[in-house]
Order: sequence, then structure tokens, then C-alpha cells
Amino acid sequence: MRRTSPIVLVACVLAGAWGITSAFAGGSGHIPVPEFPIGKKGTLLPECASLPDAKKNRCYIRGLLALVEKSGDPANELPRIDKQVRTGGGFLATNCHILMHEVGRTWARAHGVTLETMFRYVPKSNDPGCSAGFGMGMVMHLGTALVLEPRGTIPICNRLPTRFREYTCFHGSGHAFMRGYHGQLASAVIACKSLGARYTPDCAQGAFHDYWISLSGGDGTTRPRKADTDPKSVCGSYAYPRPCWYRFFWERRQSATVADQRDVVRLCKGVAGSQRAGCIGGASLLLARYREPVDHARVCGRLSGSDALNCLRGVNVPGLTGDRYAQLRLLRACRGQPQSTRNGCYGWFGRTLNVVTNGRFERSGCPKLKIPQARAACVAGARRLGEPLGTFS
Repeated sequence: MRRTSPIVLVACVLAGAWGITSAFAGGSGHIPVPEFPIGKKGTLLPECASLPDAKKNRCYIRGLLALVEKSGDPANELPRIDKQVRTGGGFLATNCHILMHEVGRTWARAHGVTLETMFRYVPKSNDPGCSAGFGMGMVMHLGTALVLEPRGTIPICNRLPTRFREYTCFHGSGHAFMRGYHGQLASAVIACKSLGARYTPDCAQGAFHDYWISLSGGDGTTRPRKADTDPKSVCGSYAYPRPCWYRFFWERRQSATVADQRDVVRLCKGVAGSQRAGCIGGASLLLARYREPVDHARVCGRLSGSDALNCLRGVNVPGLTGDRYAQLRLLRACRGQPQSTRNGCYGWFGRTLNVVTNGRFERSGCPKLKIPQARAACVAGARRLGEPLGTFS
């Protein structure tokens, strides 16, 4: 029987790893595996829901691990968990991806998963929540093996069936390189650079994200010795300031209140040039906690010049996947942007909506705009489908 390449399998796992939320503190060592019942009406692990946050996280991790252990078959069990978690909604639905990072790492370590055997356990689902988180956890466990052949991810990611999965494959590679190099940011970025200009920004975003996570020791990371915590210093040391800043506030300033454009500007006071572009986008990402995408875009429209465009980088476009009405509504929100940046808005949303629809939006979305100039800007953005995104939720 023909054997599947381990590198192919790794890339397939990475391909589902999008929508990563803020990291929880991840402990090392063995996690007990008690019996956790499934709640009524599809609610999973209801006894965890009312606990304080720290205990809640550990409760869900133990419970999810128990379900996977009991099944003995993560490849088929994870898709079932996805369905139950989506039905229940709430905290677990929002955070299952990040919780499953630790579950995947722990399970892979306990069962001696290797590159050669991982194909047996890869979840049979492209769901970006629980399944992707579990798969990404196994990849993190195997990070050291991945750094031996970084460019091997290129042909594999390029063969994935959708542009969105290709993007997440390269982004996930950045996280994996950080784990493989034991949190050494410079080495991870060098590995990303070896992929070439088309893929480096998206890979680097994953590496920088992992670095910001590591400063709090979350998600199974270890805080680097003599860590540089200043984003202006860190991001100024690399040629990718926008991807570098993108997850900084999300990981390091979760307590910051970002309710409108004034808060975005306040967080970026004193930051200029290419770093300001990244800072505004990263600060805007916190707006997604309070604003749905159309309202978020309208808030960005209250800024001026390039700040307005950079703010749009934080809008949660992937959250509109499968909702054609909401996608068109978001695109039309560009009418409220400053005249100087209006076409840039149509271009960015034309491009990102084309990513989440795998090229269909250029044909089915952009033509819905009645103003020729707006329609042309949308199409021009959509045709940049294959270029690196640098920032994307």
C-alpha cells in the first residue's frame, strides 16, 4: 500500500489552523483523564461552564482529553466533538481551538506520535475549531522534526484545495517553527524567510504570534530569557512590522478597552511609519471583541488617511464565511470610508472576501456594486488573491 508523505500530513493538519484566539497558560506534565459526561441538549462538559476562568480552562482540557482517550480514535472523534461544541456555543465554542492545542500535544506525547504515525490520528475534518486545534497541537509536539525541511511545506501548501487553507498552512508553519526552535524568534523568522517572499509574511505572522504568547508562558510555551517585551523594539528588528504587531495587543493588552477609533489611536500614540501601520491594525483587532464586522468597518472610517485602511486589517472577515448577505453588506460599508481611502477599502474587502470564498467573490460579489469605480477597485483587490496577506484573523 502506498504510504502518505509525513510532510503532506503535517501540512494538512496545519491547513485547518486558523482563527487562533488568545492563549491560556498551559501546564506541562501529565493531565489526569477522569470521566466527563456529555450534557443535555448537546452541551459538552456543562460542569466546567460555571467555574472561574483558570479552573474552567483546566476542566475543559481534562474533559476534552478524556473524550479523545475514551474513543481511542481522534481522527473520527474530533469531528463529533466539533458538532457538539458548535451546538452548545458559548465559551467552549469560542475557545475550543486553543484548548485543543494542549489536548493535541498531550495526547501525541502520551501515545508516542511521530511524523510516520501521525496520519492515523489527523482529524477527518477541516473545522477551524476543535479539530484544527487538536491537529495543531500534534504539529507543535513534532515541531523539532518540521524545522529540518522548512521549504518542504511550499509544494504541499500550494496543493491545498482552497486559498484560505493555503494561507492558514503557511501561517501555521510559523507557529510550528517557533516550537521547533524552542521559542527562538530569530531562527523561526529565518525559517519563514527560506519559504520566499510570497509566503514569508504569513508564516512570520504565526511566528510573531507565538512569541507574544510565550511572554506570558501560555499555550505550553516558556518565556524566553531576557525577553524583549517592547513591540517597537521587537518589530523594528525585522522587515515585517505589520505581521509582527498584529497579535501584540491581542496577547499582551487583553485588558485594554478598544471601543472606538479614539482608543485605536490612543494605543498607537508615538508610533510612526511602517510600524504605525502594524500598530493600528493590531489595535483594531481588539475592536472585533465589541463590534460586528460592518460596524467595525464604520468605526475605521472615522479615522483619516492610511490609519483608516490599516484599521480595516482587524475586521473579522473569516467570520462571514458562508454568509453571502453579510459579505455584501460588509463590502458596501466601504461607502462610509473617507473618499481618499474608499477604493482601498473596496480593494481590501474584495481581496479578503475572495480568499474566504476561494475566488468566487470576484465573480459573484464585486459585480453587485453599482458604482463603476468601486466595482473596479473590488475586482482589482480580488485579483490579488494569491499575494501574502500579512494580517488576517
